[in-house]
Amino acid sequence: MKRPIWTLIMAGLLLLCSACAAKAGPLTLPAADDVTEVRLEYEGESVVRTGPGWIEMLLEDMAAAEPTRKATVQDVPDKEDMASVHFVLEDGSEQTVFVYPEKNKWYIESPYEGVYETDQLLWVMVTDLSE
Repeated sequence: MKRPIWTLIMAGLLLLCSACAAKAGPLTLPAADDVTEVRLEYEGESVVRTGPGWIEMLLEDMAAAEPTRKATVQDVPDKEDMASVHFVLEDGSEQTVFVYPEKNKWYIESPYEGVYETDQLLWVMVTDLSE
């Protein structure tokens, strides 16, 4: 009789611990002044945006994303419908994040940093590759 009780207690503790997983920290984004261009990739096509106003608006929208408890465990998310956003910085380095929909919600994933919930407007912004 003691064994089933301990099993239930352990299962309850495990459930409690998994529900208390920490949210991601704030999304780390480059400063708009440090970004020389943004390269967007979606469905095998890409476009480069260099307008300072557009870059600033994109960064502001991304900064408004809310941290989630979802885990990020790989370099590139394993999602079929996904856009890549590459920030090219003045020093020549790049910072990449990924934007994707999942179950009528939209997410930004910064590899090994966190997953953040965003809105459909950001999704449209990064998947509209028209010039």
